[in-house]
Amino acid sequence: MAGASAGAYEAHFGTKQIVVPILAGSSSVAVAAEVLKSVDHKNSRNWVFLGDSLTEGVGSKRISHVAELVKQLRAASCAAMSSVNVHEFRLRHIDAPTFNRQIEFNVAGLMNVDERQNARDVWLWNLACEGQTVESDFDWLPLIAALRPELVVIFRGSLESIIRPAMLRDGDWPWWVPSSWRGYAAMDPRCYFSTTWWRKAKQMSLDALKQKARLNLLAKRLGKPLMDLDLLIKHQAELLQRLRELGARVLVLGLLPVDETCFPNSPEHFETVNAQLKKIAAAEGAEFLDWASLLCTNGNRRELFYRDRFHPNAAGAAALAKILRERFCGELA
Repeated sequence: MAGASAGAYEAHFGTKQIVVPILAGSSSVAVAAEVLKSVDHKNSRNWVFLGDSLTEGVGSKRISHVAELVKQLRAASCAAMSSVNVHEFRLRHIDAPTFNRQIEFNVAGLMNVDERQNARDVWLWNLACEGQTVESDFDWLPLIAALRPELVVIFRGSLESIIRPAMLRDGDWPWWVPSSWRGYAAMDPRCYFSTTWWRKAKQMSLDALKQKARLNLLAKRLGKPLMDLDLLIKHQAELLQRLRELGARVLVLGLLPVDETCFPNSPEHFETVNAQLKKIAAAEGAEFLDWASLLCTNGNRRELFYRDRFHPNAAGAAALAKILRERFCGELA
């Protein structure tokens, strides 16, 4: 969906065809909005997912609860989903020069179309992006409005609320901290290591140094979240209001617990954030799901997360997707 050339956009979803003009220089979100105005909304439903890396997924395959939910809905035995094509469309904003210097792009994504030829469709739109905080979701509102989703799922607050070295906010870093370590997540524990022995050895050595430095900084000065709670709740409330104005059902997912050893002081702050997310969801007419309380019943928590005990691994993504599938299938039934 690059706005770099004129012509026509054609898409075939089974027997469905969409053809709309695209003007040179059009923004990607505006182009997508024009395309979606031609979609048959009577037989096609849209579910939108917003969030950070916990929703986008980790690694080259971007395994996430959204991708796993697609798989599980396709295989679901519930009558409501048995005659429905379940598609996945993953989109994220990108930095054009680093993506391709020769062609103008500002979004990238993956489209996973269900090969079955059922009469009805449900599209799961994963618009989450690692490293982007809640205010970035406002950029998607034109696209979301065009989608006219029946459901928007928001999993926000984790990236914003992890307690990090205070120097990240005030810039008062000790001289010995390399400049390349001063990014918001530069010293976070690695999710996993390479399977190539020499890369793994290098990654493990560097990660050990970073963790020693990060924990030392947190011990010397009280850490701070990436975003103050008041600002997070302000953005969240406005986002819920804007989405509710579109007539969408909004489901807010509670934060998953973090490990005190890996992220000191974060668990207590997460509890405070969760309470506020639940409160603001109720105030804005949105639903709130404390899925962390349900996740614990699906298996050993240590087996569901990467080594940072923060990002769900493949098993964790599947367990989270199961929670959502059971909720949605139960409602549809």
